[in-house]
Amino acid sequence: MRKHKEIFNFLKAFLHVHELTPEFIGVIILGLFAVHLSGHLVFELLTEPRHELIRPFLALVLITALAVFLYHRNRRRYRSLHVDVDETRLAPPRAGIIWLFGPAGFDHLLFALEHHHKGGGALHCWLIMQNTPAVKKKYSEFLKHLNEKGLNTQVHPIYITRLEAGEAYHAVRKILEEEAPKMGLKTEDIIADITGGLKPLTAGMILAALTVGCDLEYVETERTPEGEPIPGTLRVVVIDLNFYISTKEK
Repeated sequence: MRKHKEIFNFLKAFLHVHELTPEFIGVIILGLFAVHLSGHLVFELLTEPRHELIRPFLALVLITALAVFLYHRNRRRYRSLHVDVDETRLAPPRAGIIWLFGPAGFDHLLFALEHHHKGGGALHCWLIMQNTPAVKKKYSEFLKHLNEKGLNTQVHPIYITRLEAGEAYHAVRKILEEEAPKMGLKTEDIIADITGGLKPLTAGMILAALTVGCDLEYVETERTPEGEPIPGTLRVVVIDLNFYISTKEK
């Protein structure tokens, strides 16, 4: 029973890695025939005169040649990875939010927290930030405004020493793998917001989120043709990524 299960798991993994093109299926079928015919030839070689084995030998050569042809034809196909990005849905309420916090304004952060709080979320918020006077001052102002809005979000500062992608990457991974479980939260209970932060930090956050399957969101606003934000159009949208593979002839 265990052996059958191992065989099934191997076939499942094998078929998952290799795309099932008609050529690839043909190679598998012809390969099975070739193995069976080879065993038959070996048996007959020990029991029958060699002149009676010409036909099966020629059949084996033909099957092998055809399998090789289909194999090389399949190799001629090249596969492209495509990403379909959907940014039309509002972010679902999540219990935990990860935000890149800096010395700039925090209006969008408050808006995102209110969005999740309305749906029963925003219980925890991790702020990835530097431990500098400017950031600490803005952090104190943020806590004051958070209290004024009556939000019961528990804020957890996560300090980084450099404004680099690697710092943000490790900070996000630490939150998802160490800090969140302490609060009884799983990865699917948390969403990472890329609205704030410098480009290197945003890149690190995105990379960390994708590697562990954490959802991403950002606060967007409609803008005029001149690029000016339109008041009252803020919304928190989830970044829905769908990966698929296309195959074409070289």
